[in-house]
Amino acid sequence: MLDIDKFLAASVKDLEGISWYEIVSKLGLLSFNAQGNKPMELISTIAHITEKSTVLVVGCGAGGTTMHLAEVTGAEVHGIDISPESIAIAKELGSKSSARDKLHFQIGDARDLSFPPNTFDAVVTEYMAFFLQPDTFCNFLLALKPGGSIAMAELMKDPNVDAKANARILATEETYSELLGYKFHIPLSSEYVDWLTRAGFKQVNIETKISPPSFRERLDSVGGWKNLFKIIKVTLKLMRASKDLRKKFMQMGRVKRVISQQRSTAKYIFQAILVGQRPLS
Repeated sequence: MLDIDKFLAASVKDLEGISWYEIVSKLGLLSFNAQGNKPMELISTIAHITEKSTVLVVGCGAGGTTMHLAEVTGAEVHGIDISPESIAIAKELGSKSSARDKLHFQIGDARDLSFPPNTFDAVVTEYMAFFLQPDTFCNFLLALKPGGSIAMAELMKDPNVDAKANARILATEETYSELLGYKFHIPLSSEYVDWLTRAGFKQVNIETKISPPSFRERLDSVGGWKNLFKIIKVTLKLMRASKDLRKKFMQMGRVKRVISQQRSTAKYIFQAILVGQRPLS
């Protein structure tokens, strides 16, 4: 999901010397997830989110899919993110949403949630849990009401990944960590299940796998061919004007190839929705 006008207005002055995570916010990327709104719509159904629900979205980024969740369900939705730039954009977007009275964005850290215990009916993550340490999930459990649900639309790795492919994936994770400014690691699907179970969640399982978006879906997400050509033009202009940005765009290209394009590695990485429940007592 991309704010095309913000991307086309990007300048070298605004983007040099900051992490990739901050760059993509300034470029108008409303969600890291190339799936668009589909994962959040699936989560709303799986976690039974309704207009009576109070929901926490951890790592909401610039707020695009969080805003969509509030609009389609009518739920009271709180989005937190560690990036001030992302939260500023989310607040701006949210103020224009039909669900603006239901949306609440603030700077926040998954490792130190500022909400009282037993606050939320659902805690949601989307394409961000690869930044988390295993003990962070205990915080999510405490934030939930008894019987509340956790629903995570996340990248995960097949436990049967072969050693050669895994070595390439791990090396790529190091590159991406340097680029983002945050530690990045794609856990095995079995590790996610284990971490949530040890945190105290019950009925933990992978509810559904999400098929990769088609080329047509990716094209539609940026507004069609015309916008795609504009994006390529602006990207090349930024790369020509700045060695720093050229290095970052090239690093990002290598990361994408390993994670989602080259079959020898990408076949072991998939996106799925993982769910669990806080016990009633």
